[in-house]
Amino acid sequence: MNPDSSLHVLLQWLARPHRSLVARYTLLSVVVMSVALITLAIFYEQLAKDLLNRLTGERLDAQALSTANRLSSFLDDRFYQLSALSNHPNMPEFIVDQSRLISDVDSLLKLEGDLPFMYGVLFFDEQDRLIKVLPGQSASGEPYWGNEHWSIAGLPVQWVGDVEVIGPLLPKAGGSGSFLIRKSIRIGRTNQKVRIALHLRLASLSELLVSAGMGGVVAPLLRVPGGAFIDPTGRPVKAPGQWHEGPMILPGWQLVFSVEPGAILKPLNDARWWLYWVAAGFIGFILIVFFTLSRQLRARVSTLLQGAHQLSMGDLSYRLALQPKDDEISHVARAFNVMAERLAQVMDQTVRSENLAVLGTFATGVAHEVRNPLATMKTTVQALLRREQEPERRHLLSDLVKEIDRLSRVTNDLLEYGRPHPAKPRVVSVAHLFEHTAAMVAPHLQARNIELLCESAGDLQLFVDPDQARQVLLNLCLNAVQASPEGGVVRLCAETGQGRVRVLIIDQGCGISPEHLEQIRQPFFTLKPQGTGLGLSISQQLLEANDARMHIVSRVGEGTQVALDFPAFTRFL
Repeated sequence: MNPDSSLHVLLQWLARPHRSLVARYTLLSVVVMSVALITLAIFYEQLAKDLLNRLTGERLDAQALSTANRLSSFLDDRFYQLSALSNHPNMPEFIVDQSRLISDVDSLLKLEGDLPFMYGVLFFDEQDRLIKVLPGQSASGEPYWGNEHWSIAGLPVQWVGDVEVIGPLLPKAGGSGSFLIRKSIRIGRTNQKVRIALHLRLASLSELLVSAGMGGVVAPLLRVPGGAFIDPTGRPVKAPGQWHEGPMILPGWQLVFSVEPGAILKPLNDARWWLYWVAAGFIGFILIVFFTLSRQLRARVSTLLQGAHQLSMGDLSYRLALQPKDDEISHVARAFNVMAERLAQVMDQTVRSENLAVLGTFATGVAHEVRNPLATMKTTVQALLRREQEPERRHLLSDLVKEIDRLSRVTNDLLEYGRPHPAKPRVVSVAHLFEHTAAMVAPHLQARNIELLCESAGDLQLFVDPDQARQVLLNLCLNAVQASPEGGVVRLCAETGQGRVRVLIIDQGCGISPEHLEQIRQPFFTLKPQGTGLGLSISQQLLEANDARMHIVSRVGEGTQVALDFPAFTRFL
């Protein structure tokens, strides 16, 4: 299969819609780590093979050549030693007359026989029968202390020039191995031949292999005729599973190196398995982390879904709780709250616009159907009042005029709320506004014995429609006077900051409950027995037309504070 198509299938499988985003990232992370781990394992195997080849390459060849030279030098010395003995002029006489002691030959044989690498010197006839034995210091067992069962028959024989290499005799239980190098001696003028042999310790040859090893990685061995493998101690060992052939020492005798790659690769293999376990641990850790994150993410996303559900059900007052972490979900939650707030404002403005449209149509009908009859009624009642002399009837007619005036004011409020006039802002002095307002509410203050305190910091100026500003202040001050107890105080003060002027109307009245505080700006909502419920609505409308805002703070039994935030004149300079 094409790798590109395989990758495409994997990406499609990860992108299935029923899988969550966290599950997709989890699977992708595991796949990436697995591919990286497999790639690393392949590179590791190649590296291990290259390392083994380098260790067993040129360096091993150099070791083999050096060891082969040592073994050859040892055998050459023995061949020379054997030639010196066989060519001694008195050697034939020494062999023929064994009862006669020839001092120089006997001394030479004893000297040679006492060398540590020799068991002794042996003499054979032409039928390979042992005719004479000269034991050395290392001699033990057969053929030196009895030779009934000792024979060289059947042993491998290799020729090196005129010298025979016989053996080896592999060690038996409790014994040691050996081999012989033998050469013929002609006795006098006869054709009789006698053979002299040096009986050598097999270990004396194999001991030269010790320095050829490489720290347990490569073990030198000697392969002898018959296919046996001899270790440096001179004992046969099992054929190695993998070996490197070295030079031939003698015909049939070859230096070989047993290669054990496990000895050098074991630390690397251990490190590889540790790497696998660590990688598996990381994969498990990633799965646990992603599972934990998935649960947390689902819980946090569920709050977003709950908020969206509440908004879809029309609950525009629903807000998400502030997230303790400053991450993407927190940003979405804050954006959700901002969206809900703006949506609520848009809905309020839409409802208000619809109410204004309805009230505008209604106000037109009221103006046409109510105002003209009311004017006629008032003229008629006033004419009757001028002619009436009886006090009781005059009182009734006066009350009727007042009710007609009240109906006229309600009609005017409806017209003003339903068809607001656009603001015509200009520079207005705060002090002049306060002075006009105080004059307008003076009769109401005197009737209830209430004091109005006007405070203004410096010569503050506003950029508003003066008529609309006066109407707003008059409505709010009248509300404060009506809510205050007799003998109370109403404060009207102004302060400036950041290009805005803040006007405060503070009373010490009964206050407004929290549930009513949320509704007092709605049209036709009122707590007064004879109120129309349009005063604050009209004030709110006029303030918005002048780029101003109104904030109301109230506590039951303590009073109410209304803050009006107007644009200052300096803002438009």
